[in-house]
Amino acid sequence: MSITKQRVLLIDHSGTSLAIINKLIARHLPGVLVDSAMNADEAFRLLKDHQYGLITTSRNLPDIECQQLVNTIRHELKVTSTPLIVISGEKMGVFEEQMACNLVNGYFDKKLGQQKLVNYISSFIKIEPPSARITGNILYVEDSATVALATKNLLSKYDYNYLHASDAETALQHIQNAFSKDHIQPFDLVLTDLQLEGHMSGRDLIREIRHGLGLSHEQLPVLVSTADDFHDQPDRLNRIITADANDIIEKPVHEAILVARLNNLLALRQQYLQLYHPSSSAAVNQ
Repeated sequence: MSITKQRVLLIDHSGTSLAIINKLIARHLPGVLVDSAMNADEAFRLLKDHQYGLITTSRNLPDIECQQLVNTIRHELKVTSTPLIVISGEKMGVFEEQMACNLVNGYFDKKLGQQKLVNYISSFIKIEPPSARITGNILYVEDSATVALATKNLLSKYDYNYLHASDAETALQHIQNAFSKDHIQPFDLVLTDLQLEGHMSGRDLIREIRHGLGLSHEQLPVLVSTADDFHDQPDRLNRIITADANDIIEKPVHEAILVARLNNLLALRQQYLQLYHPSSSAAVNQ
């Protein structure tokens, strides 16, 4: 039997549901491998071949009762220690409460939204940051002293070079100076909140970066951190995307997810430097 600590088994007869959850895990939980089963036989076969860090199943399955599926996993296959959660579009009833107390570790209502599902899944599995990381100079913009302290500690933990600005006006001055002709080491990435004290918001800052200074997504990637529940409110997500940010991460940030997002955007910056400024490409390196 092969053993992978970050491996998840999804059981659902709906190919659409499997695709959605698989995509969410791939995007938000880097390093996690996903296997999918659309029926009980396929699920049992996979459980015999692999060891999983988490098993999820839908409540309604076409070929087997959920209770029977759980009993088989726990008793016949003797998968007793792996967390097993039920994901459903219906609220938990008395039957599910009894099952959760005995054999199931949790029950998730899909109506709570995709981001909460990601958070729920991540609470059951151990996620590690990327083993190979790209370093770089980061401008971090955050007005909350508490949030800033936690994030700066995390950036220091992974040896990122960073400069902290508590408002967008100061951040913009730093960027203008960093990208002046006589500056030899400009920023490689901006990590910014959207809601900031002062006259300028995070959106205003991004707008100035893209249109005022003319810095493209590759020249200066921008990662937005926000407390907005944008998965349940698509209009907020649209506003962030139209503000010309490269990517978005929801607060409170998950350590491994933040490092993975920084890695991706610093790689984009590195590719830009190698293509257009090969003599400066050493500023961002692995």
